[in-house]
Amino acid sequence: MPAKRASKPRRARARPGPAARAAAEPTSRTCSRCGRTESCAPGGIPPGWTVGFERKRVEYLCVDCARSNIRAIEGKLPEEYWE
Repeated sequence: MPAKRASKPRRARARPGPAARAAAEPTSRTCSRCGRTESCAPGGIPPGWTVGFERKRVEYLCVDCARSNIRAIEGKLPEEYWE
């Protein structure tokens, strides 16, 4: 019967602190439709932009693309909705 080996204690991995995580966050976002890039706070989005989740990925829309997307959705609503 083989002798048991003494197991080494596992060391916990150091997790990055809030400052390190914030530094790893992007400070700019790119519109998924038109490619426009705008700066933002780490972990945030630029003012007026929208965030969507499509096909298991995050999509950002700039102000102009978000507006046209909303208008396209509104255009598909039935006439009765607007009465």
